[in-house]
Amino acid sequence: MPSIFPSASHSPTEQDDIDMVNAPETITPSTTTGSVARSLGSVFQSHSIQAVDVPFEVINRPLPSELDEDKVQRFMKDIQNGDEFTPLEVFRVVADDGRRYYLSFGGCHRYEAHKRLGSATVRGRVINVPPSMIRQHLGASCPF
Repeated sequence: MPSIFPSASHSPTEQDDIDMVNAPETITPSTTTGSVARSLGSVFQSHSIQAVDVPFEVINRPLPSELDEDKVQRFMKDIQNGDEFTPLEVFRVVADDGRRYYLSFGGCHRYEAHKRLGSATVRGRVINVPPSMIRQHLGASCPF
């Protein structure tokens, strides 16, 4: 069975676009409750984390999306017309072996619209989270 993380990680490189100049503080499990998306919702809603262009090639979506095709089509038209959307929440994890993982759990319609349009990047707010937080939510499906 193929991995749900086909491009799950990449090794640190000199030009790692999303290590960001304004890298946020790491959120620790003790500061969050509930699901990953809900537990970090207030961080993203506060706009305390700068939105950056995140390359599609590094984003992994470990949970299957249930898409409303009409909504995806509407978003595609809006994007083509220059409308801006709320940035995706992208969780950055550095595994014990040093590999970086970028995971996105929400924003499936925005993600899919950009993907279908062939966008190289998507606006996202990247937040560092410890591996233990992702392991807690993905269990045995966690790639690290």
